[in-house]
Amino acid sequence: MNSAVMPQIRTLLLFTFMLMPMVAASAVTVEGLYRAQVPVAGPSDQAQQAAYAQGLREVLTRVAGNRQVLDSEQIAPLLEKAESLLQSYQYQRSPEGTDQLMLSFGSVGVNRALADMQIPVWGANRPLTLAWIAVDSGRDRWVLTSDDTQLDERGRWVRAFNEAAAERGLPLALPPEEVRQDRDLLSEIRGQFMENLRTKAADYSGNLVSVVNVSRRGSNWEARWRLEGPAFSETGDVRGEGSSEALAEAVVGAWSDLLAARYSVDAGEVTEGQRVDLRIENVGTLEAYGAVLSALNSMAPVVAAGPTRVSGNMATMRVTFSGELSVLKEYIALNANFVPLETPADSAGTAKPETNPGSLSQGHPQAPSEQSQSAQPAGAGPDSAASQTSAAPADAEPAEKGDQSTAQQPAAERQDGASLLQYRPIETDESDAAESEKSYESLYPVLRYRWTGTGGSQLSGDR
Repeated sequence: MNSAVMPQIRTLLLFTFMLMPMVAASAVTVEGLYRAQVPVAGPSDQAQQAAYAQGLREVLTRVAGNRQVLDSEQIAPLLEKAESLLQSYQYQRSPEGTDQLMLSFGSVGVNRALADMQIPVWGANRPLTLAWIAVDSGRDRWVLTSDDTQLDERGRWVRAFNEAAAERGLPLALPPEEVRQDRDLLSEIRGQFMENLRTKAADYSGNLVSVVNVSRRGSNWEARWRLEGPAFSETGDVRGEGSSEALAEAVVGAWSDLLAARYSVDAGEVTEGQRVDLRIENVGTLEAYGAVLSALNSMAPVVAAGPTRVSGNMATMRVTFSGELSVLKEYIALNANFVPLETPADSAGTAKPETNPGSLSQGHPQAPSEQSQSAQPAGAGPDSAASQTSAAPADAEPAEKGDQSTAQQPAAERQDGASLLQYRPIETDESDAAESEKSYESLYPVLRYRWTGTGGSQLSGDR
């Protein structure tokens, strides 16, 4: 066995005896933070450059978690070279007949651009907020649920909050329709009876609990809100907003500002190297630990790899790597001993312990796997797009420039900005609130694998 990995193995064995078993939580990895869908005026170079800049504005806001990033003096020069941060793009035609561009920006380039502006980066692992929202229209009162999808007033409010959450990359869940049978719920939300609401929230997915009271005042809307987590409680109010969209943007924006300030990675840490956690099953022996570490450290993008945690046969390895995460994943895929594990997507309106696939902010089935078209020379329009297609895994990273794969996804599904984001649950240790919060302080999603190589023990049952 490689002697270089022995100290790391000893450290990992110590974790075996010291750490409590991990328990499942509702923290989520947000996929799609670096993607944007924007309208494009035409195939001209000027129209494309304007679309690239608009897409980068949206991505920067989502990754920073705060709109103030757009107030930086350095933002204009960065937007002028938005194409240099672009990995791939694809033309889409909306149901209304307008051209749209699906843009995928490189996470490393975007993160480093923010760091250069001394702006913290809010990583991919983010807390899921269960929102109790009561609306008083002056004529009627109701609680918003994930099933309010009709083209009526309820549905408009749900779409407003979902779209505001998607714009900021804030995982948001609404309770299911069944809560309408709770006669006391509306009064508890209006009175902000937090103890009762926290008890009811325990039946559904969510790390944070929010309560929002929306009321009509003349021709405008106002809201009082409270946001609570394991170690904090914040309140605020919004007044004088003229529409459901404006009020939802103000409320969700305030939450995003608070959470980004709490969980963002300092700019100085962004430039020290890219890090990702690999959660690997079937690593239950000394021989398996050594084999896994040797395999990881032999990969070209890997700068360093070492254990941080173990629970039973599950080992968490922290990998420092160079380049994009998609490249690291490709190298791992070349080693057949690393079998990727699907993480079942959680659902906003599903009581524990049941889960089902879906976009948590939307309450609808997960969007089909996204495949990206190579970036074309400026001036190339929709008619000149490559027609070649290929299959891609559901968690595939955007293709690099020059990759000739292209997506064939219905444009109607792409018109909803929230569908660009997908939320997948990650495991944290809820027995330690401080340790649980640390799980959010990572730029990249947790990747899950099963080790099938040397030293691995056979696991019983389905994975």
